[in-house]
Formats: sequence, C-alpha cells, structure tokens
Amino acid sequence: MTKKNFIISYLIIAVLLIIDCTSKALIENNFFIGEELVIIPNFFYITKIYNTGAAWGMGSSYTYILATISLIAGIVAIYFATRNDFKTRKFYSIALCLIIAGAFGNLIDRTLTVFNILNGVIDFFGFTFGSYDFPIFNVADMCLVIGVIMLVIDILFIDEYRKKKQKNG
Repeated sequence: MTKKNFIISYLIIAVLLIIDCTSKALIENNFFIGEELVIIPNFFYITKIYNTGAAWGMGSSYTYILATISLIAGIVAIYFATRNDFKTRKFYSIALCLIIAGAFGNLIDRTLTVFNILNGVIDFFGFTFGSYDFPIFNVADMCLVIGVIMLVIDILFIDEYRKKKQKNG
C-alpha cells in the first residue's frame, strides 16, 4: 500500500469512526432510553437503546467475547487493507475501510461497557415496515453490513472480472 493510499484509507476510517462516535454521543446525551423521535411516521424513527449483544441482541451476556471478536475482525481487516492495492481494488478497499470502522466503532462501546461506563452498544436508528419493526442499529452496524456485502460482491464477481482483465492484458 502506498503512502497516499494508506492516508486515504485511514482518513475514510477516521471520518466514519467520528460520525459513529459523535452520533452515539448525541443520542446518549439527548435521549432517554426508549424515547422516540419520529422522522417519517410509520417508517423511520430515532430512539435510544443499549444492545449488550451482537445483531438482534444475540449473545447479550458475552460482552467480553464480542469485544474480542470485534478487535480480531478489525485487526484482520487492517491486515488485508495493508496488503491491498487501493488504486486497482477500490471497491474492495472501501469494503475493508467500512468493516474496520464498524468493528472498531462497536468495539469502543463494548470496551466502555466492560468498564461500566456504558450499558451496552448504543443503537438508535429504527425502521418499521408495516407490522414489522426492524432491529434498531447504529452507524457502525451500517458500516459492517455494507462493508461485508461489498466484500462478498467483490469476491464473487469483481475479483473474477479483475483476474480475467489482467490475464487478457
């Protein structure tokens, strides 16, 4: 990874982490647990919950394990990012940046939970689809989900195209 690509990658990660941490701080300081601010009636709202688990609250009594998984996922993504050519693999590179930001964004909350500073990961975006309430999430969760989807798309489709293009010159 060139110095320029390194700076671009970590600038993306830093901006995403700042957005995640700032949005969580705003919610933490301005909402009571369960308080709702309806943005689009019967569709989108902001609320404050603490999630002590992973997706959909699974594993809620395993904060230490989830923090460790977040740390390992972030480190593994950094490993691949440092061995990547941002210039020729932009989609893949952005996917890794999103995964790193998401993993470390939620790791910060989990670490603060371990030290009893927070009561869990702060989640606040809520969507309702008819009678179904989608699980509440945060910016770090969005980064992780979008990053993983992009990574899968790159591995399944774009990487094969890239290899064919390099082979055919």
